[in-house]
Amino acid sequence: MATLKDVANLAGVSSASVSRILNNDLTLSVPQSTRDRVLEAAETLGYVKKKKKADVSTMTVGIVQWVSAENEASDPYYLNIRQGVENYCSNHMITIIRSFASEMSIPRRIEKVDGLVCIGKFSPEDRQKMIAICPNIIFLDMKLDTITNAFIVPDFKGAMRIVMDHFIAEGHKKVGFLGGIESVSGEVYRDDRLKYFRRFATKAGLEFEPYVVMKEFTRESGYEMMKSLIDAKTVPTAIFAASDPIAIGAMRACYEAGLRIPDDLSIIGFDNIDETNYTYPPMTTIFVPTYEIGSTGMRMLHDAWKRNENIQPMKVELPCYMISRQSTRTAPDAIELDMNK
Repeated sequence: MATLKDVANLAGVSSASVSRILNNDLTLSVPQSTRDRVLEAAETLGYVKKKKKADVSTMTVGIVQWVSAENEASDPYYLNIRQGVENYCSNHMITIIRSFASEMSIPRRIEKVDGLVCIGKFSPEDRQKMIAICPNIIFLDMKLDTITNAFIVPDFKGAMRIVMDHFIAEGHKKVGFLGGIESVSGEVYRDDRLKYFRRFATKAGLEFEPYVVMKEFTRESGYEMMKSLIDAKTVPTAIFAASDPIAIGAMRACYEAGLRIPDDLSIIGFDNIDETNYTYPPMTTIFVPTYEIGSTGMRMLHDAWKRNENIQPMKVELPCYMISRQSTRTAPDAIELDMNK
C-alpha cells in the first residue's frame, strides 16, 4: 500500500506538502502545477487517505456515593450531584462504575478507573484508601480543612448571609435553626451553615440559642424538631431549615398546631427541591447548584485526565441564591410595633 512518502518521492515534494495538498489546505502556497503533480502521483500509486480515528474518550470514572441508595432517593440533594456527574459522562462517552459507600466491594470495583468522584462525606482513612487507588480524585460536597485534594462545596457563608439579611430586613428578633447531624466514622461532621448562622445572629443581636435543634435531614425529623419547639412553647418568629425536607416536616407540625405560615412563623428551606413549589404556602428556599457541583467536578477531572495529569488540589465554592416565594413575611412583633407608632 502506497504511503505519503511514496507519493512525495514520485511528485518530488516533501511528505508534509503532500499531506497538506491531499487535505486541500488552501493556506499552502505552492503552484497549481505542484498540486496537480501530487494528485497525479497519488492516483498513479493508488494512495488512499487514511480516515481519522473518531475522537472517542476511553476514560473510565468511578463514582462513590456517600449516602445509601435509600437515603439518596428520599433526599435528592446528593442525587442531583450524581446526576450532574453522570450526565457529563454520558455527553462525553465516559464509562461509569458506580458504588455506594455502604458496599464492601468499593476498592475492587474501582481499582482500575482513570478518575474518582467522591460525593458526600468520607473519613480520613477512607479518603487515603481511595487516593491510593486513584490519585486523580475530586471530592464533592465535602470541605477539606487542609487543601490536599480538589473539592467543590456550596458557598455556605454566602447562603447564610442571604438568609440572615432577609430575616433582619423583615424585622425578626427571634430566629431558629433546624438542622441535621452528619457523622463520619463516629465523629460529627461540622455544618458550616450553623457556624455562620450563629455568627450573623450574634452580630445582629438576635435571640437564637433556645431555637437551635439538630437531628436528621428528613421530613420526619423536621416534624419532630418543630413539634419539640411548639411543645416547649419556644417558637421563634423565623426559622431556617438546613434542608427542604426538614422544612416540609416543620411546616406540617406548624399546621397541626394551628400556627399560620407566614403570619405566625416565617420559614426558609435549603436546596430548592421540586416539592417546595407545592407546599402550602409555596416555600422560600435557598437554591443550591447541586447539579453544577457534579458537572463541574467531572469536567475538571476529565480535563486533567486529557492532559495526562492528576487534578491539582484546590477549593472551589459555587454560589447559592434565594428563591423567594410565600413562606416569609414581616415579623409579627415588627408589625405590632409599626401599628403602635
